[in-house]
Amino acid sequence: MVKTPLFIAKRYLFAKKSTQAINIIAWVSLLGFAVGVFAMIVVLSTMNGFEKLVFSMYNDFSPDIHISPSQGKVMERDSLLESYLQEENLSFSKTLEENAAFYYADFQHIARVKGVEPIYLQNANLEKHLVDGEMAPLDKNDTTSAIIGLGVDYKLATRVGDPNCLIEVNAPKRGDYALQSLESIKQEILRPVGVFAYDDAINNKYVLVSLAFAQKLFDRPDKFSAYEVYKVKNEENLQLELQHRFGDKYQVKTRYQMHEGLFKMFKTEKWFTFTILVFVLLLVSFNLVGSLSLLVIEKKNDIKTFKSIGMTAKDVRRIFFLEGVFIALIGSISGLCLGLVLCFAQIKYGFIKISGAIVESYPMQVKGVDVLLCLILVITIGILASVYPAIKAGRYHD
Repeated sequence: MVKTPLFIAKRYLFAKKSTQAINIIAWVSLLGFAVGVFAMIVVLSTMNGFEKLVFSMYNDFSPDIHISPSQGKVMERDSLLESYLQEENLSFSKTLEENAAFYYADFQHIARVKGVEPIYLQNANLEKHLVDGEMAPLDKNDTTSAIIGLGVDYKLATRVGDPNCLIEVNAPKRGDYALQSLESIKQEILRPVGVFAYDDAINNKYVLVSLAFAQKLFDRPDKFSAYEVYKVKNEENLQLELQHRFGDKYQVKTRYQMHEGLFKMFKTEKWFTFTILVFVLLLVSFNLVGSLSLLVIEKKNDIKTFKSIGMTAKDVRRIFFLEGVFIALIGSISGLCLGLVLCFAQIKYGFIKISGAIVESYPMQVKGVDVLLCLILVITIGILASVYPAIKAGRYHD
């Protein structure tokens, strides 16, 4: 008797109804679930792709661990800290960051000067992100070369590679000077030799120079603002170890903590979009409720027949409940398959293009947890939408 409700539910699903409207509403419900799941998979995978793309850029430019002084803006070399990092086989470099004003021809722009050591260029995979010019070594003997962000290059209209293209850099001098006095401004000259492209926020903000140049520009001899550590296997463990060893002397941040706002923004946008799609599926579920309710009305005589052959109210409820579950299940699996086919095709062939972006096509990344969550959610909605019509069918039986 257990298999009978299942058999009848399948027959009701595919059999032609006497009222054409019931057929239409049932197929609209199925299509609605398919489209809803398809949209969920595609939208979530696209947002995963953009998140992966942006963070891959930040992961190159930003270190795994950022060590800065707890008090003040700069610090001096710490041999004990460097010895510990070397013992752990970690790659690190000293950096110095401050804002400065850049002038070239009739253009000007405020950007952030980042003085780096040669090892930094390897750690940041700068060669992979270089879009024009060449990657200068930026060692301590090179006090004129600069590698600038794509946005800075655009705003200053520089001619990278031209030996006559020289950028004037102005920074306030340290000490007591009158604000209106020209003596309060320190001027240096830079020659842009390369242009890099990471994320727009980085491209519009940063100019990379040698650490020696930055120390000279900002009058910070033998000082720097941070140790940047790369090739860390477990960021949280290293952070705890550094804080334990060196106490409150340094402020130690992981990459996530450095860009916490960006991480949260992506997560918030993703789940906000997911919530909107859930509401769409809830609206679709009303079609399912209406379709099953009309089917119950149409099958009143069948329900009486089921009673006469010994079916219980529970068996009758199970028939119409399974009918709703079948609609939700078939719709969700169909939408899931179509969504996955589109996503993997886009990942492999990139046929949906983006104009004027740093990538040619929409990035996508399919995550198993998203697929599982969508299936569980849609099937749950289908089950809940089937409960009321099933109860109604059971009452006809009484």
